[in-house]
Amino acid sequence: MGVFLQSAVSSSRAEKPARQRRILCNYDGGSILYTRKGSQGPVPLTVDDLKQAIREPAHQGSQVDTVLLCVNAQVMFYPTKVGTMLGTLATPQQRKQWPAATRQWCANLKHFADKGIDPWAVMLAEARRLKLEGLLSFRMNDGHDGTHLETRFWREHPEYHCFDPDQGHTLDYGHQEVRDHMFLLIQEAVQRYDCDGIELDFNRFPVLFKAGTSPDRIAKMNAFVRRLRKMLDDEGKKRNRHLVMGVRPPTEDYDVAATYEGSRKVGCDPVAWATNGWIDFLTVSRFLSVTFDLPVAPWKKLITEIPVYGCIEIVEKQTGEALTPRQYRRAARHIWNEKADGIYLFNFFITREGSTEPAFEVLSQLGDPGVVE
Repeated sequence: MGVFLQSAVSSSRAEKPARQRRILCNYDGGSILYTRKGSQGPVPLTVDDLKQAIREPAHQGSQVDTVLLCVNAQVMFYPTKVGTMLGTLATPQQRKQWPAATRQWCANLKHFADKGIDPWAVMLAEARRLKLEGLLSFRMNDGHDGTHLETRFWREHPEYHCFDPDQGHTLDYGHQEVRDHMFLLIQEAVQRYDCDGIELDFNRFPVLFKAGTSPDRIAKMNAFVRRLRKMLDDEGKKRNRHLVMGVRPPTEDYDVAATYEGSRKVGCDPVAWATNGWIDFLTVSRFLSVTFDLPVAPWKKLITEIPVYGCIEIVEKQTGEALTPRQYRRAARHIWNEKADGIYLFNFFITREGSTEPAFEVLSQLGDPGVVE
């Protein structure tokens, strides 16, 4: 079974019951910075647009308790001192070749930065005002490519690439330097923002190690997660509160949902993380497309210390179209039948990239274990 490293359970977590999270809503760090209600594509944004993005899922009757804001994709979506900000390494000629959405995304981020406005600070403050839990979500090895997503670290260290340079920007966690770099990026964001904690998204993308390397990968990742837990505890003491850490475990195959055995093959042992008190919740998911038979129950049998949530992706793989409200309810019905502790919606607002408004009506339905299709 798992590799268990003994560590004292976080006392701040153990002293009180887990927070209620009926629905957790994940925001893609791209579309939320260049689309808004009724935009029909990329548009300039205002500070009120940023606030409205948080207010929208918090309408009367909504069951959303937690929002997760994705702030990276190898590049960071704010002026970082540790890493590289979105689009800043591209040449003028490369920028001319960007699609309209990318140009607007980078322009909006630069506009806010030039004005001394931090979009994520604005959204976290609005979440706090609305009494929503606000977490930062980190894609632990985003594999998208493009000149707007290149980082200085990736350019300067080809020896750390998981793949050839033209196959995405994933990094090999087998190198201590890669783990250190990611740790510092996360630490910087935690220290920068008044968040309630973080999420480690290992399923975007579900690759951590170069093929055929690092037989001790689980031990390396255990130490990495434990280090992040300590950092959060240290920061939490300064704020006199516990900072939570959730995870989305990786799947071993893009066409199946995450299982414990599959996550271990990739290099992650979430059962050990829960047993040792390093994480506060876990979300079971598939990569990017919905499944109506998500295997939450096996995780619930293995993990009893923390809540386990089931993730609904917004796209139906066969058609490539956004889910209908009925499909959302169908997926949620199964997840609740698997005895999940809540429903997690990944990239809920990204439908606006295709000029389709999110299915807001389901936000007052899916968080009820009695939801019907």
